[in-house]
Amino acid sequence: MKKIAFLLSAVAVLLPACKKSPSAWTDRDVPGKPIETWSFSLDGRQWEKVSVPHSYNAIDGRSPSYYRGTAYYKTTLPRYAADAPRYLLFEGVGQAAVVLVDGDTLKTHSGAYTPFWVNVSGRGGSEVTVICDNREDWARIPLTSDFNKNGGIHYPVWLLECPPVHFGVESFGLYRLHVATPSVSKAAAKGRATTLLRNASSQARHVDVEWKLEDAEGKEVLSCQVPVDLTAGEAQELEWNFLLQKPHLWDGMADPYLYQVSVRAGEDVARTQIGFRWYSLDRDKGFFLNGKPYPLRGVCMHQDKEGIASAFRKADIDADYELVRELGCNFLRLAHYPHNDYAFRLCDRMGIVVQTEIPWVNNCGTEAPDAYFTDIFNQMREMVTSLYNHPSICFWGMWNELDTWSHEPYKVHGKLDSWRVVRETEKLYRYTKKLDPWRSVGLTDDSVFQREGYTQLKADYYSENRYHGWYYDYDHFEGLTGRMEWIRDRMGVTNISEYGVGVNPFCHTWNPELIRRDRSDSLHVEEFGNLFHESYAAQIARMPFLNFTSIWILSDFAVARRQEGFMDSEDGVNFTVNEARKYTNDKGLVTRDKKLRKDAFYLYKSWWNKAVETVHITSKRLKYRPAGEPFTLTVYSNAPSLELFCNGEKAGSLAESGEPTGVVWKFDARMGDGPTTFRVQAPDGTFDEVTFDALRFD
Repeated sequence: MKKIAFLLSAVAVLLPACKKSPSAWTDRDVPGKPIETWSFSLDGRQWEKVSVPHSYNAIDGRSPSYYRGTAYYKTTLPRYAADAPRYLLFEGVGQAAVVLVDGDTLKTHSGAYTPFWVNVSGRGGSEVTVICDNREDWARIPLTSDFNKNGGIHYPVWLLECPPVHFGVESFGLYRLHVATPSVSKAAAKGRATTLLRNASSQARHVDVEWKLEDAEGKEVLSCQVPVDLTAGEAQELEWNFLLQKPHLWDGMADPYLYQVSVRAGEDVARTQIGFRWYSLDRDKGFFLNGKPYPLRGVCMHQDKEGIASAFRKADIDADYELVRELGCNFLRLAHYPHNDYAFRLCDRMGIVVQTEIPWVNNCGTEAPDAYFTDIFNQMREMVTSLYNHPSICFWGMWNELDTWSHEPYKVHGKLDSWRVVRETEKLYRYTKKLDPWRSVGLTDDSVFQREGYTQLKADYYSENRYHGWYYDYDHFEGLTGRMEWIRDRMGVTNISEYGVGVNPFCHTWNPELIRRDRSDSLHVEEFGNLFHESYAAQIARMPFLNFTSIWILSDFAVARRQEGFMDSEDGVNFTVNEARKYTNDKGLVTRDKKLRKDAFYLYKSWWNKAVETVHITSKRLKYRPAGEPFTLTVYSNAPSLELFCNGEKAGSLAESGEPTGVVWKFDARMGDGPTTFRVQAPDGTFDEVTFDALRFD
């Protein structure tokens, strides 16, 4: 295979600007036609029509045991010319797939969250069968995890119809085109675009290859045209190097400006959006974007929702990202696997910086087979290759919580082999940097890097999951700061990749003795969750060295093995079992159905989203308080000052919050002998109010 490079340098003439058809700048999917209509069967005998994306764990995911086994999907390809190249692109099939066409096995694939291609040339009118398998497999990640391993064709499927001379699908991801930005400044940006041009015909072909860089308005900024000759069946790797003077920078949420790079050869065209930005990580000063301090603060996200599990469509992703927009966070950790490509395109357009990662979670034992590590490297390659062009991605994650606990209850892979973690991490780090030298590659620990050999872990950044006051140091949150400072001094560039607390938004109490960590895990009192987040937010505000921090997690999600947080109370005295709360990780800022925002959501919205004035009284779902008793009324607000009214009468005012975030306000309040209404108001009239009924004890 030949490789041909073209250079368009600073001395090249910039071509005149030209009008661009508006349709070229509408939101584009990966090239191809969606294949959405399929037949589905769990047993291969009884079939039903379904629409893809689809997961066969959409209903049973919140249960003590969800189905883990094989299932079948089939569809019929449209008819077309027998000699035309055609490919099926599967963005993600959980957790492993066998693809058959007319009974012939054309592809086997391991991994639920990364794309793969199937050549279906000459197969017009054929029946495609996909056998999915989400059973436990010691040679595949994720093996064990605190999230369900859903089965099904849960990401989109595309049919790509190509002319004989076309851009290949093998090495350059969904867009068949990679664009790197190895050097960016305000003065100039260097770009490097690469692709593979293939001649699938039986004759030699001559084509003119045209490269273009266009701005966000569709105006041509740079272009390059070169002739290429291909013998029959030949493939050539093409490279275009260009230099753009005074680029319009992709500048995070303030200005997420995107260009488009395209390459055309005859009838085929490949295109992708890109952004020019540079960033740096600093051990002591945190994250810098385009030369300016830019602390990254945000949330982790799963792709999970009531009734669909991980089978997200555009509308579901859009709804999640409206919550992200409302929060105002500038960072997302898309965990614990690569999400649907459309989610990354939203991050590009919204200016959100992203860490994404492969699902190497929990397990690296003494009995781990070599095939397990082969799968890890394959999934890393597929992730980087498919998501390479997204300017929002600054961080590639190698693993999450390779810990001793995960090996004990499941008896998989034997005892944790910490030295093998070190060795395999270094190999994976070097491999990932070879795939993409321009981004940061790191990992996520939960041991404060105290396991044997962990100080020798090779990475650009070191993230830690911290749950002081929840899983350890019960009721004491303050240990976070000391631990993170210790990690910074020990390891270098440091992040808090997870912190959170179980919150059942229908479990409340006014009783100080119950506002604590319930070690039986049946009570996940929202008032305790609020105290946890208030403390963590204040500590984070005092730690500017943290490059990124991410709350676990945006929304509650299904976990088959969790039975916790299932007691409800609206009076703080009587607690009742609610079976519907079980089998859920309820650390989300919103509920799994995305309908209810918990109190902590408004804490972070007040802190991060300065464009919207927020006034939110906490514990409003608590309907009763003891009659005549004094209590603290907590309010989350980014207003400059607040006033408190009780039953219409002014009862207090505060000129500032008095704590590091500036958004947690505490008023001294007292219940009346009957229903009592509290109203908190900002100077511009923004307000919130709540009425508590008086609780009396005989």
